[in-house]
Amino acid sequence: MDRTPIKLSPIWMAAAAVILSSFCGERGSVSPISAAPPEPYIEAELLRLEETYRIFDRYSAALWPGWRDYADIPVQVDFPNGVVLLVTPQAVRQPGFKRLEGRIILGKAIFINTESQTTAEARPPLFAQRGRGGARLQLEMAQPDLPLPEAERSAALEALLKDEARPDAPFDLAPRGDSDSHILMYVHEHFHGHQARVQRRGLGDEGLRDFKVDVKYPDWSRVEGLALRRAYLEVDDAASRECLKDFVVARAIKRGKIPSAAAAAESHIADVEGPASYVSLKTALLLKNSKERPGLDRTKDPFFYDFAYVDGYIDNIMRKGMDFACSMTRDDRAKYYLYGAYQCFLLDRFSPGWKRGFLEKGKDLDVMMADLFRLTSAEIEEIAHRLPTRYGDDKPISSREKALKK
Repeated sequence: MDRTPIKLSPIWMAAAAVILSSFCGERGSVSPISAAPPEPYIEAELLRLEETYRIFDRYSAALWPGWRDYADIPVQVDFPNGVVLLVTPQAVRQPGFKRLEGRIILGKAIFINTESQTTAEARPPLFAQRGRGGARLQLEMAQPDLPLPEAERSAALEALLKDEARPDAPFDLAPRGDSDSHILMYVHEHFHGHQARVQRRGLGDEGLRDFKVDVKYPDWSRVEGLALRRAYLEVDDAASRECLKDFVVARAIKRGKIPSAAAAAESHIADVEGPASYVSLKTALLLKNSKERPGLDRTKDPFFYDFAYVDGYIDNIMRKGMDFACSMTRDDRAKYYLYGAYQCFLLDRFSPGWKRGFLEKGKDLDVMMADLFRLTSAEIEEIAHRLPTRYGDDKPISSREKALKK
């Protein structure tokens, strides 16, 4: 998932570091050994990855049935000073890398390449300005803008997280460098690795590249988002299902006004990015309610805050992010991360077990949502007629939101 820091850096650029395939080495050969301890910024990233695997070991079965291959996916981290970290199966030789002696993470060896190291600064905390999941997970790291004195950096970052967690703080997806959200990003990208192994893929998102949005498209897209949001918030199942019917009909109307290739591209993005976003958000919700202490703590990583601000993380994406997505006047693939995630949460509620076979059979979120109702032509006409009245206000208020305000 792309993470464009709004204030810290421009849209992510393609990774310039050498991409090394974990399958191209000579099996049985041994990389040189490094006995020196890793630099602090490398050690910090290894601690984040170890905590991610602890979370997977505890929650992967609850997140997605059959998800057990997270340990098999190589992880490459490109640091801003040109150093490359690679965590990958031990049997694979890595040309140009030295293996870190005596250190293994969940059965995978640790390799470090310093051949292209520069004098650029690299010190904790670092954030991923670009992330890509698949057969190999790859991150491009950058340095946040924090005070220079080491003693002030952790407190300054925590103050920023606390401020951004306020309900009235604006929506902002810029990564700040905290290990908490970085770990949740690892969850998202590792799920893409699982998808790459088992999911039957659609036609891709090419259909959106030359798609010209007309004046009615954002209106129907907005209704889709508002209907999903209301359905999620409603505590009454019958009322929630009515909102879902609104979504299904609004999407059908919108899809009838755009090229079939664009409609297929929308579905593809939602089917790939929606579940990955859902998995990372569900992880955040599980951690929020967990009484178990994480393996990582502030003595090991001063930029890990024990998920103390996870409420703000969830609110920033689920509420503020959805409001932002609904307000988009032009098409943007980013909204399907959110729309797709909401569809996943609602399928959890109304179609338990929907995840079984979803990836392997190449199922589609839109089809599964429509199949909940199988609306007749008369029902579709009635629902279409009520949409302008029900969604003329862009501030959906439900019984759950009202209850939260009391």
